[in-house]
Amino acid sequence: QQSDLMTSIATAFSDFAKMPVAKAEKVNIVEVIRKNVELYAESYIRFSSEEDTIGMTIDKSQLIRVITNLVTNARQAVSQKKDPLIEVKIEKKDGFIYIYVIDNGKGIPDDIKDKIFEPKFTTKSKGMGLGLAMVKNIVETYGGQISFTSQVELGTVFMIRFPLS
Repeated sequence: QQSDLMTSIATAFSDFAKMPVAKAEKVNIVEVIRKNVELYAESYIRFSSEEDTIGMTIDKSQLIRVITNLVTNARQAVSQKKDPLIEVKIEKKDGFIYIYVIDNGKGIPDDIKDKIFEPKFTTKSKGMGLGLAMVKNIVETYGGQISFTSQVELGTVFMIRFPLS
């Protein structure tokens, strides 16, 4: 069992180190993200976009990986909340595409905020600390930026900004 665990950890780090070659194509990110969010059964996970179509050149599977990771983290953050809420929102303004993943979960304490995107950093007992490092890597590969704001017990907002392509 220990050997299997070590193998899976080594594989995860190896996969992180050599991210798959992107197969970038022009996609409607509103449709891709909407379909991804609709896969979640929880009614408290909501999607909104002012636009029906926003084209972007990106690897669709990597975009899905980014959204899935952020929503999974948000689900864990709201798991103890009486009235959980997660919103995935897309906006297009000032020559940029903004993607927000907003939750009303437990928030991120100030003392770990500067470590959140570091590989191997995790607050979870079963986590390997690769999720947000991978998300940041993917976002930056496409000329984007990722940032967040968070308040303990009030929630977290992750914001991704891509230049319109």
